[in-house]
Amino acid sequence: MAERIGSTLKSLEFYRNKASDSSSVTSIEGEQDLPREIDDLIDNKMYRRKFRALIRRGHLQDLLDLAEVAGGKDKPSHWFARATRTTPVPGNESKPTFWERSLRFLAKLRKVRRIAQEVGQRIKVPADSVNAVFKAAWKHNEGAVRMAVTAAETGKKHPFGLFCTLALKKLDTQAV
Repeated sequence: MAERIGSTLKSLEFYRNKASDSSSVTSIEGEQDLPREIDDLIDNKMYRRKFRALIRRGHLQDLLDLAEVAGGKDKPSHWFARATRTTPVPGNESKPTFWERSLRFLAKLRKVRRIAQEVGQRIKVPADSVNAVFKAAWKHNEGAVRMAVTAAETGKKHPFGLFCTLALKKLDTQAV
């Protein structure tokens, strides 16, 4: 019996020492600061804990990408707050939350960026016409790459003009 009490006390002492170790204690002061791009978009600083939790779950790059997109909006902080809402809207509990919708949007945005980069590698795109490539990539997905290949092979003098004709003028060529 005495041995049992002694081993219990030793284990309690071990845990007490472990808990008092400053490297393992996580307090509000010990938590990492949010990146400045994200923190500037948070109007109510009480929600910092939510964003720290999202970062711990591995969504730092998602938050940074949303902060970048929010920069082009009329009210960036309002748009960012809405896009990162993790709770369902009352009355729409069966629908995806704004955060889930934002994650799907970011996945598509990354895919469109990759496709636009691939189109840019295949044909020479003027600097002032990059938005046309993004529009075509958003509209046609992988079909934009096929159109860029066709334009590079067929339109020897003006492949970008042919790409625009194929991608932006034809409405019936949407790829699946």
